[in-house]
Amino acid sequence: MPTLYHISDLHFGRERPRLVQAVLEEINARAPELVAVSGDLTQSARRREFAATRDFLAQLAPPVLVVPGNHDVPDWDLIRRLLRPWKRYGRYITEDPYPTYSSPTLAVLGLNSARRWSPHTDWSRGRLSAYQMDEVARFFGAAEPGAVRVVVVHHPFIVHELAMGRGVIGRKEMALACFGESRVDLMLSGHLHIHHSETMAARTGERTLVAAQAGTTLSDRLKAGFPNSFNVIELDQERIRIRIRCWSDDGGFRDCERLDYRRAAAGWEPEPV
Repeated sequence: MPTLYHISDLHFGRERPRLVQAVLEEINARAPELVAVSGDLTQSARRREFAATRDFLAQLAPPVLVVPGNHDVPDWDLIRRLLRPWKRYGRYITEDPYPTYSSPTLAVLGLNSARRWSPHTDWSRGRLSAYQMDEVARFFGAAEPGAVRVVVVHHPFIVHELAMGRGVIGRKEMALACFGESRVDLMLSGHLHIHHSETMAARTGERTLVAAQAGTTLSDRLKAGFPNSFNVIELDQERIRIRIRCWSDDGGFRDCERLDYRRAAAGWEPEPV
């Protein structure tokens, strides 16, 4: 089965150096087909933090697909945030608003869910747009028939019970309806620093897909007692297996949880491990 590593919420500027090296060593030794990075690369969108992120990503041997998060927009300079929110991200990481990866086994599309401003008082919340859904339909309409279809965003479609006060991604129902029509199998996100996954659909009775969140992979910004972690995802047309790798006190990443899903007539459903 093809393997995809899902890392998130790196927060360079608040990174733990020991974990940086451990993640690099594991990913390069395992050589997955792709590494998906679901946002919050930096703590405060400063040049030195983006430079550190760029250097980290450059050391990864497999292909890498990256989307930004709300921390990758300047939060300390309102003019820069409103007028040039993605300038540093584009200079150090990528100017591509729709990063993609395509192979006979995987079709992966990245979407930017972070925004320069929000109608909510909490500007860290994210949303998607109808314009972005046009790109979803176009990309997956040209995908290989046998490829597992994956979307990568920063903000979550699901919220763990320990983070119920945090909002899910804006325009969720619109996005899920589009993903269903495009036969998306898996959505990857971060933001909450809590690893979690479950199946979901736009409306009751519609095709289900798997939503998986990653914890914070590298930073010291731990939440709700969850450790640093990342997801190792093995997937094909019939199975999605998610292994969560958690940082342990003895100084290494270890498997701490596993979730299996299988394709059924109505989409994806959990499978007992």
